[in-house]
Amino acid sequence: MPVDGMAEPASRIGRYEIVREIGRGAMGVVYEARDPALDRTVALKVIQPTVGGDLARIAEERFIAEAQIAARLQHPGIVVVHDVGRDAATGSMFIALELLRGETLADLGEKGPVDWPTVMRLVAQVARALHHAHLQGVVHRDVKPANVVVLPSGEAKVMDFGIARLENARQRLTSKGEFIGTPLYAAPEQASHEEVDGRADIFSLASVAYTLLTGEAAFLAPTIPGIVHRIVYEEPEPPSHHVAGVPPEVERVLARAMAKDPARRYPSAEAFAEDAEDVLAGRPPRHLGTDDLVVVEETDSPLAALLDESEQAPAAAASPSPDTATRPVRLPDPSARRSERSTLVAAVLLCVLALILWVPRWTAAPAPGPTPSKRAPSAPKGSVPPAASRSGPIAALFPPQPGRLQVDFDYPFRSGKLRVYVDDELALEQDLAGQQRKKALVFKSHSGSFSENLEVPPGLHEVRVEVWWEDNTRKERIIGRFRSGATHRLEASLGRIRRDLNLEWK
Repeated sequence: MPVDGMAEPASRIGRYEIVREIGRGAMGVVYEARDPALDRTVALKVIQPTVGGDLARIAEERFIAEAQIAARLQHPGIVVVHDVGRDAATGSMFIALELLRGETLADLGEKGPVDWPTVMRLVAQVARALHHAHLQGVVHRDVKPANVVVLPSGEAKVMDFGIARLENARQRLTSKGEFIGTPLYAAPEQASHEEVDGRADIFSLASVAYTLLTGEAAFLAPTIPGIVHRIVYEEPEPPSHHVAGVPPEVERVLARAMAKDPARRYPSAEAFAEDAEDVLAGRPPRHLGTDDLVVVEETDSPLAALLDESEQAPAAAASPSPDTATRPVRLPDPSARRSERSTLVAAVLLCVLALILWVPRWTAAPAPGPTPSKRAPSAPKGSVPPAASRSGPIAALFPPQPGRLQVDFDYPFRSGKLRVYVDDELALEQDLAGQQRKKALVFKSHSGSFSENLEVPPGLHEVRVEVWWEDNTRKERIIGRFRSGATHRLEASLGRIRRDLNLEWK
């Protein structure tokens, strides 16, 4: 753990003598401590016992998991675990870690943009450390500047596996739908509460590299929902739009690592490291390829424009003007394009034949539009519009089915109001009336339930639920991926004591 110089009165935890406090986090306190048995200085991470059975149990389970996970990772780029135990006097649990004397990437970034060779060198080191963790079945899930320490020798070390997950773990230490990780550097699938693998760490590391290069976070927004929206739907500008001198190869490497779709990212952190090392050595990145590159003119297109996009083929075919800066873009293999055109022609002919045969069936009156209380939400800014809105004979004959959002809400009050927004568009407004269930001398209990189905365009959407009753208001958000023709059930409930609004996909 890094040292930053916060004083703490001397005491003892286990056999360790506390020297001073280094810092505090969500799960406990970190001290600089001395191990008298081995005469060495360590970083002692301590979690204090808390009130509340389930919360205390989960915190301790996560703490033990961190020790077990970190202890199995033996790599020069990962902080070393020396010991784990519980203090008999206080009941506090502790992990004794290698004490790292250096500065974090967060400290480094506060000084301003970092030159690209330094960033690529750090990326290669951290990526190789993460690759080792991934080979052990461990996904870090919280790669951020504060969790990487750079020693005076220039060596980078990854720390804080407190929310890491074993791929083969039988028990999840987080509830379904709970957000884990730092939102500003999370991968899109992580921000939308989907299953993650090592490619989420690759995205996070690339996002950290972008921040170091430019001095600005790639997905910065005023609020956490705004950050999540940008991560899921929007592309950052190329780093060269913020600072001069960033080579196109650096941008292409980061573009692949930060692809929204995990399948389009690097298949492993090792491949990410190798391309970073190739750029440093002045070689073409081996995992990007050059055989199918063409040159297109540079515009204000986002970072993703540097990657392989079949929709960009018409623009790529145009000849750039001599005074226009250029960027390389990967295009599909020409033979594959010919095969796709042949397939499309055959499909169009079949559609025309189907249209001739099925014309009598197309005389039905159109379905009525949505009512004001159940509006179909529009696609969010930056998202792909529903396929049904695209033109063309195939889209006209075989429009995709919308996804369905089933809202189930249980509530413990007599009367109130429920509103559901999808991407900030009002999709449902409903008055609620609960039934009296129990009555005593001065005690009345009401409860009710409500269920409704809404049509939602396929794709990722943010759902916001708002509840009003008496003088109370509760609001919560959750992100879900809706597939064509599939139903996604959202269970909403209010606690009977604290009245917290809970949202969970079922």
